[in-house]
Amino acid sequence: MTQGIFLMKAESSESKARVTGLSLWERVNTDPRFVAAKRELQIRYGLPLPYDIRLNHQQWLGWQGRAGKPSEQAIKRGKAFAKDLRALLKKFEVPEAWHPDFIAEIAGTPSEAFSEAGSLRINYYQTENGDWKWECIITPETNLRNPRTLAFIQSQQKEFAPPPPKPVRSQRGLRLDWRPVYEWHQRYPMFSIEEVAAKIEYDPATVRRKFREIEQSG
Repeated sequence: MTQGIFLMKAESSESKARVTGLSLWERVNTDPRFVAAKRELQIRYGLPLPYDIRLNHQQWLGWQGRAGKPSEQAIKRGKAFAKDLRALLKKFEVPEAWHPDFIAEIAGTPSEAFSEAGSLRINYYQTENGDWKWECIITPETNLRNPRTLAFIQSQQKEFAPPPPKPVRSQRGLRLDWRPVYEWHQRYPMFSIEEVAAKIEYDPATVRRKFREIEQSG
């Protein structure tokens, strides 16, 4: 699958239809031949998945056999699906700019939160060392007063934030150094103390106390 699948724009199909006049989305999705081919593809691969692949990107990569420690079966399935998907979109002449929306409909369960996010641009890309990165580009039309839009951005920030470090032994080895954990939380304040504690497998009260000690020490 090309990286284009991970370049998403949070723009609803209805919005695109207003720009293009006759909606390509409607034309293709009401074509009985496409509907039949789409359903055949879904049955073949046990789709759709019970989540929006644009909002649960790591799970989607895992299903494709492109994240974690995938089994040979998952890798084989991901490659076969990518090949069949490309053939389907090419057959019905779906422009590349529309691929993300079609893939989201075929492979997952689209969430209303994505379409309600307005004109945000959500980019997923892979660096030279193989790491996946996420960025959110706000356009002049993005409504940042909409609570759903803000919640959508925060959910994606959480999805792609790196895991927090666990407290490490100090140089003298007598006590744990919690400053790396505290500094991580300063960079990613969207996570609650309870969420941080769960990630590093500590009691929330302990994390809260250690953070307070760091703040008091200056």
